[in-house]
Amino acid sequence: MIIRAVYIGNSEEAYINKEFKEGLNIIFSDDNNKGKTIVIQAIMYCLGNIPSFPSAFDYENYYFILYIEQDGKLIKICRKNKNFVIRKDEEYTVFDNTAEFKRYWNKNIQKLPIIKKDSIYKIVDPELLVQIFFVGQDKKVTYDIVNKGFYKKEDFYKVIYSMAGINGDAAPIEDIEKAKKKIKELKNERDILLKENKILKKNNLALEFLSSTNDRAALEGMLKEVERIKNKLVNLKKERSNAVSRRTKNEIALKELRSLNRTMKTGQISCMDCGSTHIAYESADSEFSFDISTSKMRTQILNSIQEKIDIYNEEITRLTNEISLCQKELDACMETEDIPIEALLVIRQEMEGARNADDRIKEIDTEVQELSGQLEMKSAISEDIEKKTKNLLNGIINTMNGFYSKVDSAATEPYVDIFTTRDKIYSGSEATEFHLARMYAFGKILKHDYPIIVDSFRAEDLSTERENKVLNEFKELDNQIIFTTTLKAEEGEKYAFDSSLNSISFSDHETNKMLSNAYVDEFRKVAEEMLITINS
Repeated sequence: MIIRAVYIGNSEEAYINKEFKEGLNIIFSDDNNKGKTIVIQAIMYCLGNIPSFPSAFDYENYYFILYIEQDGKLIKICRKNKNFVIRKDEEYTVFDNTAEFKRYWNKNIQKLPIIKKDSIYKIVDPELLVQIFFVGQDKKVTYDIVNKGFYKKEDFYKVIYSMAGINGDAAPIEDIEKAKKKIKELKNERDILLKENKILKKNNLALEFLSSTNDRAALEGMLKEVERIKNKLVNLKKERSNAVSRRTKNEIALKELRSLNRTMKTGQISCMDCGSTHIAYESADSEFSFDISTSKMRTQILNSIQEKIDIYNEEITRLTNEISLCQKELDACMETEDIPIEALLVIRQEMEGARNADDRIKEIDTEVQELSGQLEMKSAISEDIEKKTKNLLNGIINTMNGFYSKVDSAATEPYVDIFTTRDKIYSGSEATEFHLARMYAFGKILKHDYPIIVDSFRAEDLSTERENKVLNEFKELDNQIIFTTTLKAEEGEKYAFDSSLNSISFSDHETNKMLSNAYVDEFRKVAEEMLITINS
């Protein structure tokens, strides 16, 4: 993926940058507050990240347009608040939120990592994914992910595993425990048949009928398992309800757009020039407006809505299948097993022998053998995945340490994980080096094709010597690299004379005023190419 251009603006002011190239790009200025962070955050914002603009910048009043090149094709993305428009080739697609945006991206542009979150498989949200290739100017914590909330640090590990192609799940602990419990119960029953005189010392299913203590223990175990399955079922049904709701809204939009009804919930058809035949389709929250007076534009919008409906249909089908499996699991969990009267009599009377004991022992031995084979397979899969993930992490950490030792000759204590512990927090240039090492290692080991973007890559006085070493290391990667920095007075325009990188100067920008009306006309044309009408 290559960033080609960034456009920011509205009807009054705008800014445009089309200077990005493949390889290493450095955006620099001779002072702070020249707009470097706004441009970087605009890129990430258009890729679906949560907004993290400087507090003085009122981003909600602007449109953001990003041109990227993916697999040799130019893709144009426009975002305003929650709404997106994507132009791919001659097709336009409108999205009302990031969830729709990521599903389209996964289906039509690039496969995204899929992780298991709260027992449900889901396409990872951009806010977590971007942390694989982006480090912002602020919140450079080393012991945790950024914007911790819905996602946790363990989810970030899952993203890394998915990107590395480690998609198989280790056998859930509860499945392994179920198999072990069943084997234990069968062996207990076998002991009943062979050693009736010691039966009361054994932990077996029959005791649940005759002992209140054993019954309570069994009930607690069942309730715990039921609670786990119930929570999973609730989450699945909630996700399906949301998908059905959004599909319905889009179906209503599609129907009413076809009939040119005047209002709708997801998007609405409104009069652009009161009393005229000019009709517009407005996205949710009315962030985007499209003139649908022509059949060509109506067809584009209709196709866009149909695309979203198709995506939700696939999601509903997947969730319904998961719900069905979950319901079967819950039903099986709540089944009450029949206890042979013979087993009860053996326990109560310590009977000698048991009828058909020999045949039952053979059945038990066969079942135990089958279960043991299944357990061995589950454990083998778990061990294989554990080995793969461990090797992957070791590869990343070793690459981080290789980078660290090359960049900092004074490095004495190697990195041991992709996060530090809470009691060992890096600060200053140490934190800068840690994040750079991690970005480098992710690019080197995961071989992802996202641009590696680091805002303020020399933060906290990274020395010139170490900076040069950092740049040399990153030049080895195939990814596009975008760094930003503020130069000291004595450094002048040093990047402008380095032919091995693309220098982009922001020094001429007015402090705290990067946007101007000089770019407005061109910005309007770019927006019109995306069929977006920007209201004055």
